[in-house]
Amino acid sequence: MPSEIVMLDASALADAIRARKVSCVEVMTAYLDHIDRLNPKVNAIVALQERADLVRQAGEKDAALARGEPVGPLHGFPFAVKDLTPVRGIRTTMGSPILTDNIPAADSAMVARVREAGAIFIGKTNTPEFGLGSNTFNPVYGITGNAYDQSRSAGGSSGGAAVALALRMLPLADGTDYAGSLRNPAGWNNVFGFRTSVGRVPADGRDAFMPTMGVIGPMARNVPDLASLLAVQAGYDARVPLSIAGDGAQFRGSLERDFKGTRSARAVQICAEDLRVDGLHRRGGPAGFFHGSAVGRILAAARLADRGGALRALPRSGETCALETGGALRNRKRTEAECPRHHGGVGGTHGMVSGDAAVLREI
Repeated sequence: MPSEIVMLDASALADAIRARKVSCVEVMTAYLDHIDRLNPKVNAIVALQERADLVRQAGEKDAALARGEPVGPLHGFPFAVKDLTPVRGIRTTMGSPILTDNIPAADSAMVARVREAGAIFIGKTNTPEFGLGSNTFNPVYGITGNAYDQSRSAGGSSGGAAVALALRMLPLADGTDYAGSLRNPAGWNNVFGFRTSVGRVPADGRDAFMPTMGVIGPMARNVPDLASLLAVQAGYDARVPLSIAGDGAQFRGSLERDFKGTRSARAVQICAEDLRVDGLHRRGGPAGFFHGSAVGRILAAARLADRGGALRALPRSGETCALETGGALRNRKRTEAECPRHHGGVGGTHGMVSGDAAVLREI
């Protein structure tokens, strides 16, 4: 049976540590024991650091509590960063043989915030080479298996993080997302992955004025825990001019909200080519349609609808909506072709409680 400590949600674990109901050494020992038992079967956590040094760091966190020092929200938490992001003193390979011996001298902006919040870095989580792909395997560390069925894919590229969370080898995890890398492994392992807005979590980059679609975000087993990590990660950084102003304080409050009187939009599965807006006509084309890119058509339709215009969708059978044919789906098809023996979906996780005691016993 897994330890009661690893079965705690992140918020409950933080409360227990601050109240000194459990020590940071006890927490670290429980998680390392759990990792020793489960990680060899799934290969989710890589570059695991020496136990003696991790327990020593946990002891220092306990000493800080005993002295009554102010502590951060992640004080004493074991944390493993996705192996695309630099962590000072811990091997960061990005899953590539050319970076096998890469030991960063400094933390990334996000890692520095997690460290300041009190986390102890125990290693990294596995990722495909350079994060390219919707499965998690690379020539440095090998394949990460799905938390529920190791013959199935963990998804990617944050597959190691998702599996480690699902099996309670970590209380929280970080990930990155360009075309689904926080979301698809979360779905395939029955946890939560949140793709943030560009700039919400500062991302290091050499060219500050050429932003990409890639973002950093939190992963967790429930929404309050997700928000607690985002509160640490988010906030403006002067070194990243395109980061969003403010800090993460807004994510620390209650998630409850009264939606009475709130206006909302309903997403429908339509193709942009089939969008008809009354009152707009495409020059030289059929009445009722209008020109422009797919995104432009939808934005124009939304503006018109907001002014009281009528919007109709004309579905075409047998066609996939262009808006839903995203990179994650394309990547998944490609990687299945490249590695046909290691593909699939979630392996029957729907309806299961992520990382529950029954699953942890079975694996």
